[in-house]
Order: sequence, then structure tokens, then C-alpha cells
Amino acid sequence: MIEFHNFPKVFLQTGDCYLGVQPTLVTTVLGSCVAVTMCAPHRLIGAICHAFLPDSAKFNVRGKDPQVCRFVDTAVESMLASLMRLRIAPEDLVVKVFGGASGIMSGERCNLYDIGGRNLSAVQERLADHGIRVARSATGGCRGRKLLFLTHTGDVWVKTLHKSNGEDRS
Repeated sequence: MIEFHNFPKVFLQTGDCYLGVQPTLVTTVLGSCVAVTMCAPHRLIGAICHAFLPDSAKFNVRGKDPQVCRFVDTAVESMLASLMRLRIAPEDLVVKVFGGASGIMSGERCNLYDIGGRNLSAVQERLADHGIRVARSATGGCRGRKLLFLTHTGDVWVKTLHKSNGEDRS
């Protein structure tokens, strides 16, 4: 069993990315947002983003956006660029994707806007552009998730919110 108290801890806010060059436990909570984790286990380095909108091109942002990780497209590109600067090739990464819930349940139906589904499509498209395969995922549905990510191993623990016995390790 892993003892989480042995690692520095970071809580990842919406629209942020984290690059761990030292073993770190990163936690975040997702609804329609998506988290993409990338780990180079042979180098003990990992990255994670918490993006909440699919595409930066749909927003008229003057100049450079100070929060590139708010968008799926720019978050994935930023993480890959950072890892490549550390001489980690995309083919050496173990990539996992989480979140993308359809929103708050209304009766038995999920929110019709499906921002979560649009976020997931954006992740799939961006990763495919780089020839990156997703190793594991826990996505979609109507419920949020809490994640714990160990940067140096790439292990992710997922707990589905508002549901008993919803814990899973990916």
C-alpha cells in the first residue's frame, strides 16, 4: 500500500497544469472538466492538466492567455512542449484521461449542453494529432470524480462522487 503522506501534495485548480520532476501527489476534482495525465515512468516525471473548455480558438483572447491550461487544446500542447524540453518523447509517455461528465443530472438525464463530451472529443483529437494512445481512462457519465495522481509513477486513483463504493485505481 502506498503511503500518500510521504509525498509533497498539490491541489490542482481548474485551468491549471502541474509538471512534477520530483515525486508529488496531485489531487483535483472534476465534473465536465477533463484531466490528462502524462508520465514518463523511466524518468520519474509526470504532468497533469485540469482543463475546462475544449478549444481556445473559439474564444477571442487578446494577446497571450495567461492561463493556457484552461483549454484542452493549449493544455495538451503546453504539457507536451514542457516534457519535450526535458527530452521526453511523446512515444515514451503513458497517458491517461479522466472526467468529461455531462453535467448535473436532472431527473434521469444529464445536462444537454454536454461540455464534458466536447472536452473529451478535444482531448482525443489533440492526442491523435501527436499519435498518442490513451492507456487508461474513466470518462463521461453524469457524476464528478476526485483524482489522486502520483507524478513519478503515473498511478491514478479515481473516486466517483455522490456514489458509494466508487473508488477505482487506474
